[in-house]
Amino acid sequence: MTRPLAIVTGSSRGIGRAVVDALLTHDWDVTGVARGEPEGLTHPHYSHVTCDLDDLDAVTQKFEQVAAQGQLADRSRIGLVNNAAILDIESVASSSLQNLDRSMRVNVTVPVWLHGWLCRTAPASARLRIVDVSSGAATSPYPGWVAYCASKAALDMAGQVLAEELGEVDSMRGRDLALVSFAPGVVATGMQETIRGADEREFPRRQRFVELHEEGALIDAAGPAAEVAELLGRDDLPPFSRRRFGD
Repeated sequence: MTRPLAIVTGSSRGIGRAVVDALLTHDWDVTGVARGEPEGLTHPHYSHVTCDLDDLDAVTQKFEQVAAQGQLADRSRIGLVNNAAILDIESVASSSLQNLDRSMRVNVTVPVWLHGWLCRTAPASARLRIVDVSSGAATSPYPGWVAYCASKAALDMAGQVLAEELGEVDSMRGRDLALVSFAPGVVATGMQETIRGADEREFPRRQRFVELHEEGALIDAAGPAAEVAELLGRDDLPPFSRRRFGD
């Protein structure tokens, strides 16, 4: 029996790196995608694709190579974890066109394209499990987070559309696919460091995140990562669902 395969974006650090570690522990083959390789990771079942997800031409080329190399062939279970994301802290009034466009490309355009790439490339008989790393910001507005909030909300809706297509688009009928929009909570990652260092004129809620750090209330990435790995291995998920860490 072939080993399950998972593709994890943003695999070099934070939640993505923790997901890679969890999956390798549970006997998955893992392909990580990030601009840099995970530090200190040498494992026979891990392969790395160096790619800047802001470069759409590079994304297309790299994933065409993954498909051409036959990494998905003969797999009975394939997981995709859309973890990579950008948080630019800018108010609506001060937001730049370039930063808005970049956030949408990395946070929405590429993850949604990867939904489709997986459906086109994976064997028709494979169980496909997708976890889109979401956020409370998908449903709650935060001043200064316009691109992040909007992009996470858009990704959540894209997952719902994919689930609807399973029953209505001929090419998708009969696919064993489940997508989970997963909110990991306030995790101790580099993104939290960015938030704590933000200018309060752009992000007036900064102090609350400073307090969470000082109170030791941030979540270790290993916890949400373990839940993501568990979700990828499940057979009882509906086509679309939302989960929060710890629920």
